[in-house]
Amino acid sequence: MKKYLILILLLLFSCQKDLLDDLEPTLPREDMIFKVEESSVVDGQTIFFNIDSEVKHTLIIFDTERKSVVAKQSFRPTIGLNDFQIFTKSLPKKKLQLTLETSTEVLKSTYIVID
Repeated sequence: MKKYLILILLLLFSCQKDLLDDLEPTLPREDMIFKVEESSVVDGQTIFFNIDSEVKHTLIIFDTERKSVVAKQSFRPTIGLNDFQIFTKSLPKKKLQLTLETSTEVLKSTYIVID
């Protein structure tokens, strides 16, 4: 009787639904944001980038379809590795352009996909 009880328990617990992997390719989440052409960004993600000067810099998130600025943040960086936290709840869920600029030139640019 114990053998049947164990056999029934094994059958019940061994019959679990298989998990299927997503077949759609996903973009990698890259923390060094300007090293890739396109990356996926989630709410609250910290991005990192290198800066060579201490002049005032601006991070701009630009909607290429509507040709409008979605977000803009100016800051005075330190030379070397800098970090910035992106909050995406107020951003549209689509592909946007992220640029790092000074008052005279565009230093770096990449595309971000908001998840």
